[in-house]
Amino acid sequence: MDLSDRLRLSLKQGNDAMDAFAYEARQEAASALGHIGRKLEEALAALKRHDETPNSNRDREDLLQEAADRVQALIIQREAFGLYASRDVQAFYAVPREVMLRIGIVKPKR
Repeated sequence: MDLSDRLRLSLKQGNDAMDAFAYEARQEAASALGHIGRKLEEALAALKRHDETPNSNRDREDLLQEAADRVQALIIQREAFGLYASRDVQAFYAVPREVMLRIGIVKPKR
């Protein structure tokens, strides 16, 4: 069922059209947060694999920075939706302290 179908159903049931749009906006917000969260999980997993693999071919600094950038993106997105506790992100995703310390640092391009 797409948005127009949900909107028609909502209007037919006597609900305010804004309720349908608010519902759609909440769905999109949840989807965006989930997507960013998965990207963070991938970055943290890559960092962990690197640390567990001797003679890895990726630069650890790059992996740390990528993970920090993903944490920052998730925190900013959460704040846009009124979720201000960044400690929750750190705890839920088990973000290492060294990653948290890099948030906001912009590394010059090589």
